Amino acid sequence: MSRARYWGISTAAVIVLVAAACGSAAQSGHGPSTGTTAPARLELAFSGREATASAQEGAPAIFPVRPTEYVLDARLPDLGPRAPVRRMDAPELDSADVKRFASALDLGGVPVRKPTGWEVQDADATLAFIVSDGRVSVSYSPGVANAVGGSPGSPGSAGGATTGSAAADGSVTNGVTNGVSQPREPVDVPGADAARTIARALLDRVGVLAGQEWSTDVSDSGGVAVACAVGVPCPTVPPQISARTVTFSLMLDGTRVDGVDWSVTIGEHRRIESLNGEWATPAPRGNYPLRSTADVFADLQHGKARFTGPQPMTALSDSRAGAPSIEPSPTVPAVIVHVTGVSLGIARWDAYDEGHTFLDLVPTYRFHTRVEGRASSDIVVLALDPGVVTFTNPVPKTKPLPAQPAPSPPPVSGGAESTPTS
Repeated sequence: MSRARYWGISTAAVIVLVAAACGSAAQSGHGPSTGTTAPARLELAFSGREATASAQEGAPAIFPVRPTEYVLDARLPDLGPRAPVRRMDAPELDSADVKRFASALDLGGVPVRKPTGWEVQDADATLAFIVSDGRVSVSYSPGVANAVGGSPGSPGSAGGATTGSAAADGSVTNGVTNGVSQPREPVDVPGADAARTIARALLDRVGVLAGQEWSTDVSDSGGVAVACAVGVPCPTVPPQISARTVTFSLMLDGTRVDGVDWSVTIGEHRRIESLNGEWATPAPRGNYPLRSTADVFADLQHGKARFTGPQPMTALSDSRAGAPSIEPSPTVPAVIVHVTGVSLGIARWDAYDEGHTFLDLVPTYRFHTRVEGRASSDIVVLALDPGVVTFTNPVPKTKPLPAQPAPSPPPVSGGAESTPTS
């Protein structure tokens, strides 16, 4: 083999190896938990939601808190070194969006700008949008004229409950009892499957599900109150369903996200009674390192865990001389909580960026627990490595609403101007 041929073969081999290495590096850079670029540091609230100054400062409780002891019933598994964090991106809300919601809800009012967002109101209902950094909170609730605590189509009902009176033989009657008119039974309240269909069609029309995966749960509202004469046993009456509420919970990677929900309540005649939710879409922020399950469990045992929701109220610190301090009573017996396992979860967490408020979706550990005499439940705490998080609670800045064209003045009939009256 000549020297020139040998050099050509060696050069080709080097080129192939370099190309393969570059291809491998490019592929690994798109993997879910690899790459050399460190993700941006997170700035999170001290607790997931409704953090308070007392929680920051670890002040003593206002009321004695029953001590809790956590014990392991099984070894905790390792759930991986990293997990994704996402940020909820809210749309730039404008009058066209507001009108679309109002149309879907058969609301006849005109969109009105408010200091906090938008509002549409007519004689029977109100649709409100609260706009802030990273979120658009939506709420809709109709009112019923000349009724207290009633539901649409059920004048005079109290919280959707149906009342009746018990006769001497124990039977229940409706109509007029002792001169008091009793409400009629709820009419055409949809079943659970029909309620899901109605609620999903509404949320699809307004465009808030955004092609994401959502789990659904249906709960019932209603009941029966029976007044019985003295000495007459009250009969057992099956409750009447006055409304059904469908809750949509966001799913990511097959995991339900704690705290990201839409709820739609449907009452008589399949009418929408309420709508509530936060309009935003999750966007990736990066893959972040996790603490070990053992370390987070140790924090739970020592009262240092970061919970996703508000915890029992604690007292504000008071630096005044002689200020009273309430300590938990040492005589209160401890609650023994058995931890039977752990799984990786996702939860919303209040986040900040240069003083503006946002919602981040962060990885959590869901410790599965049992307590003697109680139903099993999960304790949800932050799983992120504290080295990539700054915990803070700055004062949020108000996000200005985008400019909107001024509404056109209403036409004046007959060319005559109306005279203002005092």
